[in-house]
Amino acid sequence: MTIQLDPCKSYLSSAIFGAISSLDGGDQIGVKSEDIFGMLEKPRQDDMGDFALPCFRFAKALKIAPPKVAATLAECLAKDPSGWVARVVTVNAFCNIYINKNKMAASIIPDVLSGTAFSYPVAPKNSHARVMVEYSQPNTHKEFHVGHLRNVCLGSSLVKLFRYCGYDVVAANYFGDEGAHIAKCLWMMKKSGKQPPAGVDKGAWLGEFYVAATRALDKAEGDELAGIEAEISNILSGIESKSGPWHDLWRETRTWSLDAYKSIYQWVGAEFDRDFFESEVSRESQVIVEEYLKKGVFKEDQGAVGADLADYKLGFMLARKRDGNTLYATKDLALARRKFDEFKIDRSIYVVANEQNHHFRQVFKTLELMGFPQATKCVHLSYGMVVLPDGKMSSRAGNTVPFMTLKESILQELHLILDKYKGDWSDEEIHETAKRLCIGALKYGMLQADPAREIVFDLKDWLSFEGNTGPYLMYSYARTMSIIRKAAESGHKPWSAEESQKFKFTIEAASEHELLRAIYDFNTVVLEATEQCRPSHLCSHLYNMCKSFNRFYTDVPVLKADSAEIIRMRLSLILAFAKTLREGLGLVGITPPERM
Repeated sequence: MTIQLDPCKSYLSSAIFGAISSLDGGDQIGVKSEDIFGMLEKPRQDDMGDFALPCFRFAKALKIAPPKVAATLAECLAKDPSGWVARVVTVNAFCNIYINKNKMAASIIPDVLSGTAFSYPVAPKNSHARVMVEYSQPNTHKEFHVGHLRNVCLGSSLVKLFRYCGYDVVAANYFGDEGAHIAKCLWMMKKSGKQPPAGVDKGAWLGEFYVAATRALDKAEGDELAGIEAEISNILSGIESKSGPWHDLWRETRTWSLDAYKSIYQWVGAEFDRDFFESEVSRESQVIVEEYLKKGVFKEDQGAVGADLADYKLGFMLARKRDGNTLYATKDLALARRKFDEFKIDRSIYVVANEQNHHFRQVFKTLELMGFPQATKCVHLSYGMVVLPDGKMSSRAGNTVPFMTLKESILQELHLILDKYKGDWSDEEIHETAKRLCIGALKYGMLQADPAREIVFDLKDWLSFEGNTGPYLMYSYARTMSIIRKAAESGHKPWSAEESQKFKFTIEAASEHELLRAIYDFNTVVLEATEQCRPSHLCSHLYNMCKSFNRFYTDVPVLKADSAEIIRMRLSLILAFAKTLREGLGLVGITPPERM
């Protein structure tokens, strides 16, 4: 894995291990080459080297002062015959290692240009590990709003990242298609006597009735409230009976919601291998309660049944209420067992907002007590909510930004910006460019922040072509394509992958090396983002890489370089940057336009 991921770091690990082992007692320190790989750090400042190695661990085992160990290692590495090491500088207990820039370029640029840098898994040991990423999980009969988009963006990106890293991935969705919220919606719909007008988005239309129903309940009091609640309870019973007019209406309107959601998924490029439904696991959840009550995992308490998790400081997880109804937690237990049995997954990732942190701690611990070995590999990717500048969004309160409304308003604004290209671009290209910019702005806005952080939805900032935004990254890509086209008009073209293996690289400027290093580090960052379930790490790297490119293009002459070969070499670096950026954007679900 380490050789494919970082050949330079892998070589340094072996060389340092050899040098340490040659010291007195070096074979007794209990450090392996792969340990050293993890110890090599990237300095915070570029002028302090490409890698820094702290020597405290070696010094303690060898009983030699850390600076002396660093000096000895520096002396050994300075004689390195591989050509990787340009020079080594010691700073107290640290070895700061400067890499031969031209060798680094020769090791990565040909593979990037050919695409082989991205065509193999960077973690092939995981090729037989199956991961399920469960994301989106909307409730039917509610309108999809911009807050829901963060979940979709996170989950979809994780699916792409894990697949890139060699995992067998199952993308799953879990629809909340039963419950009181649906009964409320259908009650208000029937009360209104209305049917959806022709051409209307039926999913959004249903959402309006849910909001109206909650408002009506909030206003009602006394006998009126009791009467409404009785009607809603009757509707809920009718749905759960699996027959009759209320169940028929539930099935019809459920299809409206599912069709609306699937249309949105298709537009934003979110794909699923398996759809689960809450209504599928209702009966299974009752079976689980009885089964594990008999096994002693659950216990009865005044008519209710649940798992006592007090020893784990998780309280009591209620599995069945006194009235006989199961809860979300019970259904999650049934769903988990279905996942384990049907897909034989090794790891299960739940992308769910931080409001459910305690819920998933209880569910995972209960699964462990139920005897599922996969329980320790269940991960809750907890994320902060998307809020408006004036506060939290709520479907119940009706103060949301509907996704379809937002999408249309963004597209209209982008079309006004792109109208200047009419005549030069086809209508199809203008339409496609607007779509890519819209999706890119929204996805990047949702992913660039650490998942744990709350996001303030600010469309004006997200659509900016400056700063840490999707449009800035997409513009950087389009700019490189423009440079390549302009060079071709002047008779210059980048080296091919084969030519880049034959000709000599001459990386000179600091900004040139900075860009090269960002390209070189790409796979390492992707693996870190995957294992930590943090697409934000990759976003940060792509943003910094774009800044490096813009510094490079400002500092270093390309089409006015001293010779034709230097022009071609620098064009090759630019093309490698573009290919890496496009690959990275693809992993967060963004396809950049070829020109802007």
